[in-house]
Amino acid sequence: MNLDPPIPSAEVTLDRLDPLSAAAARPVTTGAALLALALPLVTLVTRSDEVTQPLWFVVAYAALIAAVSLLLHRSRVATPAWMRPSAQWFQVLLMIVLIASAASTAGANALIRDDWAPLVVGVLLVASTPYRPAREILFWTIVHTLLSAALGVVQAPASVTDVPEFTLAVSGSFSVAVMGFAAAAYARSLNSSTQLWHERAWQSAAAAALEHRSGVARSVQQRRISLLNREVVPYLQRVVAAESIGDDDRDEARRIARSIRGLLVRDVEKTWAQLMLDDLVGRHPRLNITVIADDPDDLGRHAVLERRTLLRALAAVSLERLAASRLELGLRRGPEGGLVVRWAVDTPKAMPDARRELRAMLELIRGLTLRSSVHEQPGRLVLEFEYGY
Repeated sequence: MNLDPPIPSAEVTLDRLDPLSAAAARPVTTGAALLALALPLVTLVTRSDEVTQPLWFVVAYAALIAAVSLLLHRSRVATPAWMRPSAQWFQVLLMIVLIASAASTAGANALIRDDWAPLVVGVLLVASTPYRPAREILFWTIVHTLLSAALGVVQAPASVTDVPEFTLAVSGSFSVAVMGFAAAAYARSLNSSTQLWHERAWQSAAAAALEHRSGVARSVQQRRISLLNREVVPYLQRVVAAESIGDDDRDEARRIARSIRGLLVRDVEKTWAQLMLDDLVGRHPRLNITVIADDPDDLGRHAVLERRTLLRALAAVSLERLAASRLELGLRRGPEGGLVVRWAVDTPKAMPDARRELRAMLELIRGLTLRSSVHEQPGRLVLEFEYGY
């Protein structure tokens, strides 16, 4: 059973594949958004005589502001991955920009190729590349191109050039088509190369996990040997040296047998989460820390490798940077079949310092999970998030 299947190919975005790279692209997104807001104003200043319907220009610019605001909000690192419904609203706003812009110059648009709206829509399609799938960008590019071409034909009577309507349709939609198709091609290329890198990285991680498994087995075996050396061997030596065996010796033999049987049962019944935490603590023998895993259904064992790797990384960072005295990991099945994680860390650090130490990890979790939240309690940092797109 797979509790957290891979992202569907139709939903692959750089924001989900590599959230930190998408975050690094936000300055470019911000620059493109500011450029999109500036172009209509430049057009208004240089060719104000073409704006015959100021109200429609205001509508177009208001829709543009809404689209830009939505894009900038969804590109924030602290915001979860951009889901399809709000992305569709973004595209609807761009359609309103195209229509309202054309209406604002009704009867006075002399050179359709100079329309600002198709260029602005093309710029925003390029700016959305890290956050939306290539297939979606391609689909909406076709929609915007056809809409721009239709608006070019409608505006043909106002053109000063005596050319066929088909030519005006092409000139009116050329900018959005070129930039939109380029954005879709770039998104496909970037996502494919990132996916390939992920596949190779996880293949390497899987190979390392197989090697690590033998180390875990040795660790379990060492605990058993330690018990034998600490209790069984001295007992057998006393029995050999004694001339007779009394009731006390029999009672001690029963106690040792129960202890060994209990150790074997605990090793068998331990969940993946508990084994992972025990293994990490075993790698830091100088730390005095208590680890508790609450995963009654052993959901961690059925989660995909990427999710288990993130949980292990979060545990390692908590041990190494937060000087944690207690770690609690709880795993539950989500309402839609996903994996809900609750992570609590007791640390002597002040909460602002603890957040700062975990900043990169928190940003990664926000990008990779469906929902996430951080709660601060006295001496404790609690992180909750849910897998499953």
